[in-house]
Amino acid sequence: MSAEEEDEAKERRLAEIEFVRSAYGEDEAWVDEKKSTIHRRLLISPDGNGVIVHLSLTMPDGYPIDEDAILVIDARVSGDTVGASSSSCTSKNLRKVVMDSLPTLIEACRLSALEYVGSESIFAVLSRADEWISTDFVDIVENSSNTNIDDADDIGIRPTCDNGLVLGRRLIHSHHIIAQSKRKAIVELAHHYNLGGYSKIGWPGVIVIEGEERDCLTYVDEIRSMRWQHLVVRGEEQLAVRDQEELEQARVLPNKMHELGDDMSCIAERCKDAGLEELFLTSMKIYSKKESVCREASNQISYSYGALCHVDHMRDGKGYRKWLRKASASAGCALLIKTCDTNSKRPLIVVSILGEECDVKRVLKRWRTSRVDVDSAGKPCLERMMTVLIEGKLSQPQNKNVDMNSLDQEDQIVVSDQTIFNLLCAIGGPQWSNEFDLLMHMR
Repeated sequence: MSAEEEDEAKERRLAEIEFVRSAYGEDEAWVDEKKSTIHRRLLISPDGNGVIVHLSLTMPDGYPIDEDAILVIDARVSGDTVGASSSSCTSKNLRKVVMDSLPTLIEACRLSALEYVGSESIFAVLSRADEWISTDFVDIVENSSNTNIDDADDIGIRPTCDNGLVLGRRLIHSHHIIAQSKRKAIVELAHHYNLGGYSKIGWPGVIVIEGEERDCLTYVDEIRSMRWQHLVVRGEEQLAVRDQEELEQARVLPNKMHELGDDMSCIAERCKDAGLEELFLTSMKIYSKKESVCREASNQISYSYGALCHVDHMRDGKGYRKWLRKASASAGCALLIKTCDTNSKRPLIVVSILGEECDVKRVLKRWRTSRVDVDSAGKPCLERMMTVLIEGKLSQPQNKNVDMNSLDQEDQIVVSDQTIFNLLCAIGGPQWSNEFDLLMHMR
């Protein structure tokens, strides 16, 4: 690295350190500047009794510019506990589960760091650690508590006929499916085990399979053996059949695996058409048939929290929008990017992020601390001219005529000011449309 690059890398490391200090309290995170190590205190407390994990992120020389300079990540369980005494049975059981699952936390954080190689990744890794606690660890605890049920399955709770032939289905949920090698393996393994279904790529990834129960089990085991940031079976179905002919007749999914795009409504419609609404809903942790999953119903999903933002400019518009979409999708948020040509020197750009409060705040925090655009010299830079116009709980359910799944399409970015006004009114009510109106009059 040149001296100029080393200075830039050092400056960017210091910026990430300052972010950590401003974003977390002294008891939540602290910095060892001599070692360029950030320490994060994580509390894992599923039922009020907590185990503390210390996560350390060390920034090597050259980070974040040098693509070979990847964060060094480690974690350990602290001797401190919260709630129950350290000698209680509950505390010991939780501590054991946490210690056994610690390698998956480290691996998840390392994979997240690899996704952002060559750029700042501290916030992404810390966010992934929080996500691991709220999602991955919950699944680990659930799977642990279901061990006895799984053992019972082996002795006859699953539906079987005298010949033991069972038609099985699985819905597998992944943080994302992007790598070509995994996409190829998903399809080829399904063909090998005579399984059919769908694979939805992107963020999140969803795989639905159907075939002989024993082949479904083997398929899941092989898929799990790959390196994933997060992967879990969310739903399953079994149907006892008399013979192979009846099994084939009972299939409702295609006999081969079909890869779909990254539009969740597409796989939702396919599952609905096949009569597998309830199975699909398990991808969203909905375990009863309370709503339809067809496109019309998906348009009526209500978001409880939102943020309306104004962006002064986007020099690398395509790259900037791609970053926003990826960040929002990984947090489970809906996104709206619209540009209005006001005949001024610079078009008016508004961005809306919708989702749960914690998810929206996570995207905003990441947005403020990531290099999302380029400066006049073409170098990656932080966003310094983004303004949150309004943020908070949404006072009304979104208008059913607004398709929340297709709001953000690359070929529909530039629209009239009236179109934006109507969209914002449908999403956030008069408070949002009034903020946009104010913004228009200030230009």
